[in-house]
Amino acid sequence: MEPEKVIMVFLKWLGENPSIFMPKAWQDLPKLETEIAESADDELFPIAMTISKWCSKHGLGETLREAIGINKKDIDDGGDPTPNTMQPLTNITQVLRQSIEEACKKIQELDAQKSNTDNDSK
Repeated sequence: MEPEKVIMVFLKWLGENPSIFMPKAWQDLPKLETEIAESADDELFPIAMTISKWCSKHGLGETLREAIGINKKDIDDGGDPTPNTMQPLTNITQVLRQSIEEACKKIQELDAQKSNTDNDSK
């Protein structure tokens, strides 16, 4: 798997499809963030491997491979990338860490709202 695609698919999941992660996976996101922080920005392959292993551990390995295959088909069919259609992966460790933190905050807020709603209905 190409490291850029692994990273891009994972970022897309965090931002657009957080429901793909099971509760246990959400609990382990801070650990993934820590592991990513130990990598340098120019180490895309180790970062992608860390994400792939984490996804496999949480039952998302096959889903990740499928998403990359779909993403690859869209890219292959879309012609040559232009500067406007392809974002460079810069400061990737920072971007990933921020995305993970934001996703964790969102899930905590949703859990808190759900708890409040559950308590109000009793």
